[in-house]
Amino acid sequence: MMLYRLFSPNWTFLALVLMTCVLTACVSGEPSMSDSKSASYHYTLGVASLNEQNPTEALREFLEAEKYDARAPRIQAALAQAYWIKQAHDLAEKHLINAIELSDDEPKYYNNLAALYLSMERYDDAIIAFRTAADNLLFDRPEMSWTGIGLANSQKQDYPAAERSYRKSIEINPNYYVAPFRLGELYYSQDRPVEALDMFTRTVELAPRFPDGHYWQGLVYMKMKETREAKKAFLEVIRLAPQSETARLAGNYLKIINK
Repeated sequence: MMLYRLFSPNWTFLALVLMTCVLTACVSGEPSMSDSKSASYHYTLGVASLNEQNPTEALREFLEAEKYDARAPRIQAALAQAYWIKQAHDLAEKHLINAIELSDDEPKYYNNLAALYLSMERYDDAIIAFRTAADNLLFDRPEMSWTGIGLANSQKQDYPAAERSYRKSIEINPNYYVAPFRLGELYYSQDRPVEALDMFTRTVELAPRFPDGHYWQGLVYMKMKETREAKKAFLEVIRLAPQSETARLAGNYLKIINK
């Protein structure tokens, strides 16, 4: 009956090479007024393509925007996002570092770089970059960075550090639902169902339309043999996201309950 999913993605590692040369090669002088307008035009088209889930067309537009203004941090960050979606992690890293340098160490770009490192299984690098963002007093979402630090520590199997990081995130912003959700996952994996249920209940109170929160709440109820509450949680998953993989798993649990 092991249907539940733990946070265990299959990530690949890519090393950072020749970054100084790459940075100097892609930086040009200040754009003219005409170039600035052209850069903004192609950037806007790229953002629209990303919103339409067309990363290839977005990448094409962002590359055009870069031709007109290679020093714009937002264009470098946009290129990174498009490359990341297309699984070109090394290029995504390059352009995020460009964005950081060109923006005078903008913390949101450090946070994005840390998230990229997390997806590349570079956990120590992720923690350093997340801490850099979190410690910057100008960063308006430090709770995101602390949650990222928790994820990195969890992947390193440093569970006490992960728990402290998630709790730090909750302390900073009690309304950020991702931190209690991840802490609930951690408690569940440690066979601490009462604490896990508290976290998942908090998650669905903060984000009632978040299917995974209800799903994990149902898992805890199953573990605690409270099948009536588990059934309610799994039915809510199916109502919220009927075509999702989470709904399929919830449906399997409902079959078990209804036997």
